[in-house]
Amino acid sequence: MATFSYRARDNSGQLFTGVLEGDSREAIIERLREMKYFIISIEQKKKSLQSTEIRLFKSIKIRDLAIFYRQFATMVSAGLTLVSCLEILSKQTENKLLAEKIEDIKKSVERGSTLADAFASHPETFSKLYINMIKAGEIGGVLDDILNRMATLMEKEYELRQKIKSAMTYPMFIFGAAFVMGVFVLIFILPQFVGVFQQFGGELPYLTKMLVWFTVVFNRYWYIFFAFLALIVIAFIAYQRTKQGHKNIDRLKLKIPIFGNLFLKTSINRFTRTLGTLIRSGVPIIQSLRVSAESIGNDILAEAVMNAADRIKEGQSISTPLEESRVFPPMVTQMILVGEESGELETMLLNVSQFYDQEVERAVEQLTSVIEPILMVVVAGVVGVMVIAMYLPIFSMVNLVQ
Repeated sequence: MATFSYRARDNSGQLFTGVLEGDSREAIIERLREMKYFIISIEQKKKSLQSTEIRLFKSIKIRDLAIFYRQFATMVSAGLTLVSCLEILSKQTENKLLAEKIEDIKKSVERGSTLADAFASHPETFSKLYINMIKAGEIGGVLDDILNRMATLMEKEYELRQKIKSAMTYPMFIFGAAFVMGVFVLIFILPQFVGVFQQFGGELPYLTKMLVWFTVVFNRYWYIFFAFLALIVIAFIAYQRTKQGHKNIDRLKLKIPIFGNLFLKTSINRFTRTLGTLIRSGVPIIQSLRVSAESIGNDILAEAVMNAADRIKEGQSISTPLEESRVFPPMVTQMILVGEESGELETMLLNVSQFYDQEVERAVEQLTSVIEPILMVVVAGVVGVMVIAMYLPIFSMVNLVQ
């Protein structure tokens, strides 16, 4: 992604300068036009070696953003000016990359840019969701309230990701440990037994033959095994990056036993909380739906939400196309319908979000309780088969001696 510096004027003729990152010059022009700027000049900036190193070895985590939004909201609520808030935050933020972006936002605000436009100059860090909320807060004169909602939303998102991470950590650790143990046994333990088996003479049991064959092949062609494994991972990543591939994988995620239920509840939780917060912040409903669709994290559900946004233009309700998609549970669509009819849509959405907060916690607990015995059985089964294969020839030899 390239960096471009621009000079432009707004409808009143005021001059603005700033920096935007995008895939091409055309993408920057389109973004500036969306911001209703009249473009004077656009120049691509060359990245210095130092900035490249910072981006290679540093990243902005969601926890860093959650802390930033909360501190920013607190300072604005206390009556500090935007420039003062951004000046303080740029100095006290621990993440150096985020501090650089805050400093750049402060300079843009000092030059007369709106806060939303200053945030929009860093789309790789600040999503459309938060930029739209800031814009609504500036227009409505309730920026301090909007920033508090943004901080709460980001903290909820951080908590949700931590729950999912905690649910996935144990299974991934077990799979990793089992893989390392299997490779260790194949390289250092089984070759010793292969030499002993070859001295036995006679016919080895079929299970032992299979184990001996696999051990010999793995130790002789181990590099092919790991190359094939790397090829599978690369092919999966390449397929996931395609539009259709990403959609198919997201559809598969919702159907995976045990995990699918967690993925669905997580996506619905994120969607209802985001949409409810945007509507309550004063963002127009169609724009709120489109931004919410981008934040869901699942293409199947996002497609249903985008379809709902298109159908609203035709005069339909939100709940009808969501119900017809058959991906949202009936409880969710019914609650949205009640919210639309009562005029309390944002309240209903946030209530659904709170309900799914609890549902995600239950799903995480159930996943942990179910996955542990399953993993133990699988690992014990693999180890048991290997042990039986190694000792079958010994038992056969003992029977022959008797």
